[in-house]
Amino acid sequence: MEAVTNSIFSHKPAVRRTVAYKMWKQPLYKWDQYVQNRRLPLKKIDDWSRRIVDHCHGNVAVYNSGGMFFRDFIDSITVIEHDPCPIPVEGMSYLTGEVDYTNQFDSLIMINPISAKYHHSLAEFLTISGVSRAGHKPSILPWLRASGTMFLSFSDWHMFFDRLRFTPEQAVYNQIDLLDQLGLKLIYCQVNPSATDPVNGNVKLIFKNQKRL
Repeated sequence: MEAVTNSIFSHKPAVRRTVAYKMWKQPLYKWDQYVQNRRLPLKKIDDWSRRIVDHCHGNVAVYNSGGMFFRDFIDSITVIEHDPCPIPVEGMSYLTGEVDYTNQFDSLIMINPISAKYHHSLAEFLTISGVSRAGHKPSILPWLRASGTMFLSFSDWHMFFDRLRFTPEQAVYNQIDLLDQLGLKLIYCQVNPSATDPVNGNVKLIFKNQKRL
């Protein structure tokens, strides 16, 4: 009797690449919008992304977000993902080796990064390196230049907090003092109901890095 297997490796190479590509892009929330915009002469942009584009400055990077989306709206941007795309796409950088923190950014964008999931706090996500849902996550805060701006949005379901005691908005504000100690001053906060904006996330934050030069 012939054994039956559902393994991806039993399929033809083209099918394996397609399946690998779908698995790769699944946690990158802005990727599908990037693909859709490629076919449009007039690129579509949502309100949160427009706010980011209007307020980012200097040397700009987007991390673990499907950040090629922003290439249609920002002239020069570094797109950082964890793993190479199975289908060749030019213009991305991958975390396949040691992280070079000498290349700091004036603006750092993160849209629903899967690497944030299951950390106990935003401060832990930004400062602790280690294994994450996206793979090996570096310490993120050293990427942000002094006086730089961080744009971070995510679903509150990516946050770890006591949902019987706190609302998502309370959970965010409970962490502001610790973030302030890291030099991050909150300059914008919007927390909508959990089901709002599944692509960008219902929690939208902008921080200014005030650490000393």
